[in-house]
Amino acid sequence: MNTKRTILSERESSLIEDLIAGHGIIVTFGQVYRELKARMSRQAARNLISKLMKNGWLVTIKRGVYELAGLESRGFGSLSTFKTAQVLVKNSYVSFEAALQHYGMFDQHLKTITSVSLKRYKTSEIQGTNYRFIKTKKELFYGYEEKRIENHLVKIATPEKAMLDLLNFKRNAYSIDLVLEKIKEYKKDLDFERLNEFCEKQAVTVQRITGFLLDRADINSGHLHDLIKTRKNCARMTKDSAKFNAKWRLYYEERFE
Repeated sequence: MNTKRTILSERESSLIEDLIAGHGIIVTFGQVYRELKARMSRQAARNLISKLMKNGWLVTIKRGVYELAGLESRGFGSLSTFKTAQVLVKNSYVSFEAALQHYGMFDQHLKTITSVSLKRYKTSEIQGTNYRFIKTKKELFYGYEEKRIENHLVKIATPEKAMLDLLNFKRNAYSIDLVLEKIKEYKKDLDFERLNEFCEKQAVTVQRITGFLLDRADINSGHLHDLIKTRKNCARMTKDSAKFNAKWRLYYEERFE
């Protein structure tokens, strides 16, 4: 539900501008209070926050954390979805399509930002964007870099890890097609040594699928084949895979012929 925003008083306008200058558009109660404590009590600061929330200038992200909203008319950009994801779950990194989008490798509008995290967290909807967190074990929590966004360090998967996360956590026809498309399209930009290194920590099925896709893109898959060539078990790309590739001991879908 949209909240009608009232006109800000001079004091409120000054506070919001100071908060943005110092902290970006996501702030904590402590940051707000530090700006106000010379002028009012802690309770008065809480009352002012409640007023700004009621009037639509603050939106609660989680307890004690707020987004400064409705700032487009004041010359400020919109909420950083990546920063929001990091604030919601500290031990997480943005991955999948959102990470690819960060590197200019995915241009479709995203209604959901999906992150990999070390804890369970419910899906949250904030300002029209869904934030989803996929819990993983510690051994698979790697392959990200920290980027500074609005005075905040945000963990974002490298392109190579984002593609492996797609194959590991979202393994379906769409994700596999997307990964192959990006491997072919950005062959000169991707770091395949890093992809191989990251793949060493993945499940054998992910290693088989990645190697199979590298072959389809005419990229050297020798390192990955060395990882799995002594394994006698087989794997399926998806539940509908029926064709068999002997090199990778992988059942794949006919469209890859």
